[in-house]
Amino acid sequence: MAENDRDNILNDDDRQYIEMLQCNIERMASNSANCKTWMLTIVSALMALQCSITDLNGWIFLVVLPILLFLYLDVYYLHLERGMRNRQTSFMYMFKNGLLEDYKNNLFIFEPYMIKKEDLTEDNKSQGLVATNDRWFTSSVFPFYGITLIAVAVISVVLNWSMISEWFCNCGCIE
Repeated sequence: MAENDRDNILNDDDRQYIEMLQCNIERMASNSANCKTWMLTIVSALMALQCSITDLNGWIFLVVLPILLFLYLDVYYLHLERGMRNRQTSFMYMFKNGLLEDYKNNLFIFEPYMIKKEDLTEDNKSQGLVATNDRWFTSSVFPFYGITLIAVAVISVVLNWSMISEWFCNCGCIE
């Protein structure tokens, strides 16, 4: 085997590092999925509670609170996952391009590599790195939590229609 070929082969330390990064990435993805599961469970339970207790005024705030809390947690885990993917991509770029000094300095660093959208350069993009602070409106977050909030609003109007129409009649808005 030529000397050049041996330089392009991952050793056991490199493989172990990449495997540890992959475990962190998988854990963050799993936490993100768990946020969605727990949010649906809690919101469903609170909505069922509303159906059985008609005197519970302001219940919608009890339902919106866990939605917003789990939305924040979900975005946080996606942010960390993207940072860990950047760390792995950066490490592999250094390895493939023979940046030995940077490569050795970055071995076994587990801090996520965060890049703000406005700080993302063309050089970063060419390395395969992506912004980490734009997770709020991704396809896995915005539609899921947005549809849930809309569903909660519609169901709350349907469940409380008699109270809403009575209020409008008393204030003189509807005759």
